Amino acid sequence: MIVATMYLNTISGILFGTLLVLFINLLHNLLVFDRLKSATREGLQSKPGTCPMVSILVPARNEADHIEECVRSLIGQRYEKLEVLVLDDQSTDETPTIVQQMIDELPPEQKSRLHLLHGETLPDGWIGKNFACYQLTLYAQGDYLLFTDADSVHAPQMVSTVIQGLYDLGVQFLTAHPHYILRGIGERLTIPLLYFKIFTLLPLVLVRHRPEPILAVANGPLLCFQRSVYEEIGGHKAVKTSILEDNSLARRVKAAGYRMGYVDGQDLVSCYMYDSFAELWAAFSRTFFAFYNYSLLAALAIIILDVTLFVVPPLLALASLFVPLAPVTLLFSLGSYTLAVLMRILLTLTCARSQSVPLMLLSLLHPISILLECLFLLNSIRWHYRKKGAMWKGRYYLQ
Repeated sequence: MIVATMYLNTISGILFGTLLVLFINLLHNLLVFDRLKSATREGLQSKPGTCPMVSILVPARNEADHIEECVRSLIGQRYEKLEVLVLDDQSTDETPTIVQQMIDELPPEQKSRLHLLHGETLPDGWIGKNFACYQLTLYAQGDYLLFTDADSVHAPQMVSTVIQGLYDLGVQFLTAHPHYILRGIGERLTIPLLYFKIFTLLPLVLVRHRPEPILAVANGPLLCFQRSVYEEIGGHKAVKTSILEDNSLARRVKAAGYRMGYVDGQDLVSCYMYDSFAELWAAFSRTFFAFYNYSLLAALAIIILDVTLFVVPPLLALASLFVPLAPVTLLFSLGSYTLAVLMRILLTLTCARSQSVPLMLLSLLHPISILLECLFLLNSIRWHYRKKGAMWKGRYYLQ
């Protein structure tokens, strides 16, 4: 009994110490997280080379519910040297019709601002989105290529702020943490884990200042490349089979010796997530194993680590209601659970400001969020090894 008590005391103390380290890293990240200054036309024009031609590239497949709001936010940018290219990736809904109607309704002097392209048949060996982005670059005229998703909405100052941010940070590639529009409880439990992992595990100051590709992170709703750098790293053609093409491109930027910036973009871009838990389950099952480069060892290690750090401590605290535990064990367990919830609350206040109240309440269910994430990852592993593949946007992909 004494040995078991000492063992539990030691384990619970190690877990608390580990979470304390993650908490300190989180606090540091919140302090150093780059936030771009709003650009002004005068400010851009006063800096040589900071008012270049920008091509905004939007791959769109079956996005009839969101494409109009997205495109209107892009053609309404307060930036003069701009073109918006939308590629209809063989949609089976009204996506191309909606975009064409918008073009027809534009005043003559603005028609050159928006273009609709029609995608070719997807070749073997390509992920659909990657091929769509590749085709868009063949038509783009800009000195900078800004890729975004068709289910995103952009503030009028987005382009000017991003271009000024590239100049101010001294980087050749810039990506951002967007504002996620969350509706269902499933999304609110799980989507915050996307930035929870980034802010607790990754020292963000190293993303911009260190060259190692592993220290790269990117988000698809906003990827802005200096065109010469994009072409040098091979563009989307070099990552044509990657499901997580945004992170793959970011790593290639670093591997080529260029610098990148990861910034707070909540005031610049909003992104719709999933319409149902079934869609969320399918999307995460399709991509989660890819986060770990399809390494079974790495994925299982993460599952064990997550359960040990975030699920075991509250379970021990609950067990104390039925089984006597040493006060030290109970104290460390409650402290570990409190640290995890506090981290989630701090991130909610920073990364989900407009939905802070419901998300802060759901922070108390952080262990359940972690268990859901583990289930997503286990199902993603199952899909991969069964060669079941995944259906996405009407296309079937083998993993």
